Amino acid sequence: MSLNDLTFLHKLRLRVLAILVGSGLAVFGLLSLVSWPALPVIGVAVITVAAVVHRVTYKLSSPLCHACGHDLTGQPDSSIGLICPDCGAVNVPLPSPQTRGSRRA
Repeated sequence: MSLNDLTFLHKLRLRVLAILVGSGLAVFGLLSLVSWPALPVIGVAVITVAAVVHRVTYKLSSPLCHACGHDLTGQPDSSIGLICPDCGAVNVPLPSPQTRGSRRA
């Protein structure tokens, strides 16, 4: 399976995983080099990772196609979900924070 065969969300998850693993290895390497005086680096690394993960995933608050990443804002809703005009994938939109509590299972 090549990287081109992956969906938008799979690529996004791989990016976040690479960022987390890379920053963890960088912090571990730095701490093993200079030892205890570099402990504040852990705090800086955690804040940096949180900011990068937020930057990578901020688009998920708007309706996006889960297959290709196309913006589905303004697309008509059908009984099965939103249909992407680019790739034809059917997407079930995530509930918004306003409607999340109103639905009872």
